[in-house]
Amino acid sequence: MRAIVLAAGTGSRLGEITKARTKGMVPVRGKKLIDYLLDFLGRDFFDEIIIVGGFCYEDLKTHVDSFGYKNVRVIENKEYLKGNIFTLKRALSEFSGDSFLITNVDHIYPPAMFNKMRESFRDITAMCDFDRSLGNDDMKVKLTSDKRVKAISKQLTDFDCGYIGMTYVDSSREGLYREMISKVIDRFGEKAVVENILQILAETGEFAPYICDLSGFGWYEVDTEEDLMRAEKGLENDSNFS
Repeated sequence: MRAIVLAAGTGSRLGEITKARTKGMVPVRGKKLIDYLLDFLGRDFFDEIIIVGGFCYEDLKTHVDSFGYKNVRVIENKEYLKGNIFTLKRALSEFSGDSFLITNVDHIYPPAMFNKMRESFRDITAMCDFDRSLGNDDMKVKLTSDKRVKAISKQLTDFDCGYIGMTYVDSSREGLYREMISKVIDRFGEKAVVENILQILAETGEFAPYICDLSGFGWYEVDTEEDLMRAEKGLENDSNFS
């Protein structure tokens, strides 16, 4: 099983903080975002962790390589100014016939969350929670009556939960998932994002993604300077990260 870390973007919403470094290299309470994520994933669980960099790629690669992790490697997406679905495509070009977990680099998840999450790995599963107040920039999910994804978009006004930035794809569904990528790009063009794949799958009905409810753990997203300050303050006394 692989993990795919999407870490190629410019992080422009962090302003001066990411003017000369990629988002994964942003420190939060002295620890870089990429290091939080690698600790969360538990490197022994995965056969390989593929980190896809782009903006300031060499700095990210040098940092990760310095630890000497045998099953972690950093590859480059030179099309990082396009939507992050092209970052995903770059990772998927490195292997076939295996299950994988996709995650963003700018989320800080508590270790206990991973233990519950991996128990839900089946088919195609989107990780969600029900206990956040969702704003305009949050990815929202509408569910079917049997708790599968009916729609996913930041623009939804009628929704049930929020997507938290991770999707599992089983090896039995890998071919189907890959097939959806070209359909997404055809519909959404160069700005297509990974979550659009879940939307296309939801529209099939038969292959609508399942969800895993990860409410109650709490996690931090670092997308803006305000997010960074919130994470810095929250992590100081968050028992889930002690």
